[in-house]
Amino acid sequence: MYLEHQCRGCMTDLQEWDTREPLEAHPDARSDHYGNFTGLYCNKCYNDHSKYTTRKDAYFDESFAGESMEEI
Repeated sequence: MYLEHQCRGCMTDLQEWDTREPLEAHPDARSDHYGNFTGLYCNKCYNDHSKYTTRKDAYFDESFAGESMEEI
């Protein structure tokens, strides 16, 4: 069974997708720097920071910030 999906930014119809396949494998599926699925966005909306607000770069992780303030 195939379903049509829409871009989350502009609501235009995207390529039909077989429901037996994971949505994360759709050609317009987007994810953040760490691979977390963020939705379906066309190329125009993906490159528009007002429509695709998820950061594309790495987030700050204090566990990699050097010394720990915890007592040993």
